[in-house]
Amino acid sequence: MRAIRLRELLGLALLLLAARASAHPLRLSYADYDVRGDSVSVRLRFAAADLAGEPDLARATLEQISLRAAGEPCALSPGRSVAAEEQDGVEIRGMFRCARPVSQLEVQLDFLAALPAGHTELSRISFGDGEAPLERVSQAGAASFTAQAQRPSAAATALRFLRLGVEHIFTGADHLAFILGLLLLGGTLRALIGIVSAFTLAHSLTLALAALGLWAPPARIIEPLIALSIVLVAAENLSALRGAASRDRGDQALRHRWALAFAFGLIHGFGFASALREMDLPRAGLATSLVSFNLGVELGQLAILLCCVPALRALGRSPRLYRVCAVALSWLIGLAGLAWLFQRIAAR
Repeated sequence: MRAIRLRELLGLALLLLAARASAHPLRLSYADYDVRGDSVSVRLRFAAADLAGEPDLARATLEQISLRAAGEPCALSPGRSVAAEEQDGVEIRGMFRCARPVSQLEVQLDFLAALPAGHTELSRISFGDGEAPLERVSQAGAASFTAQAQRPSAAATALRFLRLGVEHIFTGADHLAFILGLLLLGGTLRALIGIVSAFTLAHSLTLALAALGLWAPPARIIEPLIALSIVLVAAENLSALRGAASRDRGDQALRHRWALAFAFGLIHGFGFASALREMDLPRAGLATSLVSFNLGVELGQLAILLCCVPALRALGRSPRLYRVCAVALSWLIGLAGLAWLFQRIAAR
């Protein structure tokens, strides 16, 4: 009996909503405000029926929008466009220029007063990539709103750049090849940590120099040098692994490998900085972003080291098998480095 009453109540509610909708048709329009620095691009979408009684309203709509940033008005740029949309719609586009980069946007929609009663504007405001858009609802009686860019917390910024650092080391095939090449001659865990630490210290220095804008050689020089470093590490591996005296040469190479790692780490650091600049490093919280990205790179390198050491130890139980695998991998790394070197030189 109770289920029947619930169904009856639900049906009655639907009938009332339908009656209300037929008496007062829902009128909606949509707006997108895309904030990029000191410019705001605006895209408005209306049903053609809402503009039918006002032939000039479509073109005048943008002129009846007032935008203010930090209390100062933004100017409407020339070059607006009006176009028909599918399903009997109208799309209006325009651009506003503000005096300075926009972090808070004040919007006044005067055109709502000229639209049919009950018209509702649904606005979506975006303050750049990586931020969730904001949404606002406006009507003739409440035709203004304010939208504030959401500043991420220091913890959120640190986590974002930490993740980007880890991703970069695992998706950078050239950096992976170089690190693997450094480890192929084996050695004690202490020696391998020393080699990776020298690489870490070096690329941290140049990463900071470039990210802070103190010195950054052009990518057309750095990228081929990174490829050359891979070729040279592979060549040293092959030289140390050649012949009956390979153990002695391998020990000699290990003794100065930290210096090789440090020297080439300086070059790789500029490569990391180039990737960091493409990620739009924020000026606010620069130190946090820089340290977090570098820490993410180090976590990625540590993961590689922890994966390689057990494999190297297992292979070390059979010196002959170890030498065969190390030679084969060094050849593959060297050939990959040569391919990258020629490719990057040809692309400059």
